[in-house]
Amino acid sequence: MTTKWDRWAPLSGALAVPFWIVAVILVSTKAEGSKGPKILTSFHQHSDGILLAGLLWSIGVLLFIWFLGSLRSHYLAAEREPGRITALAYGGGIAASVIAMLIPVGDEVGALNKDDIDASGAAVLHHFSDAFFVAAEYTLPILFFASAIMALRYGALPKWLGWLSAVIGIVLLIGPIGWAAFIFATPIWTLIVSIWLYTRTEQLSTRPESALGATG
Repeated sequence: MTTKWDRWAPLSGALAVPFWIVAVILVSTKAEGSKGPKILTSFHQHSDGILLAGLLWSIGVLLFIWFLGSLRSHYLAAEREPGRITALAYGGGIAASVIAMLIPVGDEVGALNKDDIDASGAAVLHHFSDAFFVAAEYTLPILFFASAIMALRYGALPKWLGWLSAVIGIVLLIGPIGWAAFIFATPIWTLIVSIWLYTRTEQLSTRPESALGATG
């Protein structure tokens, strides 16, 4: 029997998505420009908005990590011990999450130290986040490829979600378009899997009660 918190836990993934969306919108409208002077001006004018975006992004990542815990339990139940593919999925997700947590750091440092940096320093800090973005983008495929195997070999997810996971993993590795899979496909996948996992957990948790009612 699962507890109420166990049943709701998978929805942490769905809850992460709106935090990510708001954070991306905020940072894209507040930390503007590709040249030092304009970036420095953004740090001065929108420091609070940039810091808020970083906070919301971090909360979203933490919720995603919580979701990964539920996903790991579900995968392990399907694969059984020793759970090598489950470990790969969970480890890849955690590694990407740690890196993703650092994506807004450059802009946050610039916003916090706006009076102590010049235009060139502002440009370096702003573009420094690109390194973490690319690193997370190339780490996430581990989660998606492992999820594809879990779906297609062990039935842990619907087969169509398995094929979708494989496609997202491949696109993430393609430099010119990988960013789109990171920004758009990853949140959509997280939302779908989170809701599907919650629905399945809810069905399993109510099944014993239904059986008991039938025998009564």
